[in-house]
Amino acid sequence: MGRIFDTKYFASLIKAKRGTRGLREAAQEIGGVSSSTLSRIENGKIPDMETFLRICSWLQVSSEEFIKEIDEQQESEISTPERIEGYLRADRELTPEMADALAKLMKSAYKAATEGKLDIE
Repeated sequence: MGRIFDTKYFASLIKAKRGTRGLREAAQEIGGVSSSTLSRIENGKIPDMETFLRICSWLQVSSEEFIKEIDEQQESEISTPERIEGYLRADRELTPEMADALAKLMKSAYKAATEGKLDIE
């Protein structure tokens, strides 16, 4: 048994609470979160811990609500890039923007490597 962060559920609650309001207005209401970060989260990206906790407070929902138990088969379905992105976003040494940039770079390199298009010499 393992645990995962349910990004789809998290994003759906944010979208539901935001309603028809714009991203900027919701981000200002949350505080300490940019509208671009909120947009990325609504599109399934994993937030850093500080942002996650701010949004949980705004949603008035326990952070545990988004941690789901999974069995071994489900755990093996989590891709390597998704796991690495999670580790990058959890790293307190990286800003959310830095973690996002590194995740994009890593995903591009991973895709190129798995498609045999990565030439390292």
